[in-house]
Amino acid sequence: MSHDVQVVSHHHNHLGCCQKQSQRKVMIAAIITATYMLVEIIGGLWVNSIALVADGVHMLTDAMALMIAWWGFKISRRPANANMTFGFQRFQILTAFVNGFTLLLIVIGIYVMAIQRFIEPQEVMGKEMFIIAIIGLINNLVVFGILHSGDQHNMNMRGATLHFLGDTLGSVAVIVGAIIIYYTGWMPIDPILSIIMATIIGIGAFRLTKESAHILLEGVPAGYEISVIKADLEARFSYLTKVHHIHLWAIAEDQVMMTLHAKTDLRHINDATLSEIKEYLLSEHKVHHVTLQLETEL
Repeated sequence: MSHDVQVVSHHHNHLGCCQKQSQRKVMIAAIITATYMLVEIIGGLWVNSIALVADGVHMLTDAMALMIAWWGFKISRRPANANMTFGFQRFQILTAFVNGFTLLLIVIGIYVMAIQRFIEPQEVMGKEMFIIAIIGLINNLVVFGILHSGDQHNMNMRGATLHFLGDTLGSVAVIVGAIIIYYTGWMPIDPILSIIMATIIGIGAFRLTKESAHILLEGVPAGYEISVIKADLEARFSYLTKVHHIHLWAIAEDQVMMTLHAKTDLRHINDATLSEIKEYLLSEHKVHHVTLQLETEL
């Protein structure tokens, strides 16, 4: 004898106030970035600085990344339907993955350009490079401040913010390089700083890509262990003699799902038992949606 019961009834699509505010912040940041992007790219070509051009190209991709992030927020607000029964919240994870992967490609591109500059050194206009980089730093600090004030618990928002943390570090590196070039004429500092900047960006991008890919592949969410939850349920509820067939994954960062089977006696195959286990999983393990099948020992 067994009972299949959906023990939690949830609205799978609930974009809160914080996410709506984050969506607006991302759009403002995208507009500011797109406005300044051309200035930095054209200026970098003018002064012949690979670091400045790399930062400008990075800003181009950042503008695109911000629009992708904004789109992710927008799509995730769509209600669930017959074809997308869990709604569109996972779209934010997808956009976070795209942003992280794009950053990794940018890092590779910067490495290639820096190596080419080592092989074929070129003159860089230090004074002009410094002026453009200062303007870029101010722009990046403004955008980073806007994004960082958003919901950093949201992976999509973290991805957008990470882009501009990299840009801010990049602007600082370009300024340092411009000062060294202006006073010493040592041109290798330009590709060296580019490599340092790319490495810092790459570490964060790899983490973001790995985390988002793990959710997309329906891995067990970070901070959760199936064996721990299984042992806890069997210890907490004496009438559960065996908890098995556990599957644990996440639709989005704040929507953890679980399916499981549990053996018990006939007296405990009822709605009260299901409700008790469901409430415990939510309060103690932050599992938001549970499908539980109770089975008898027979």
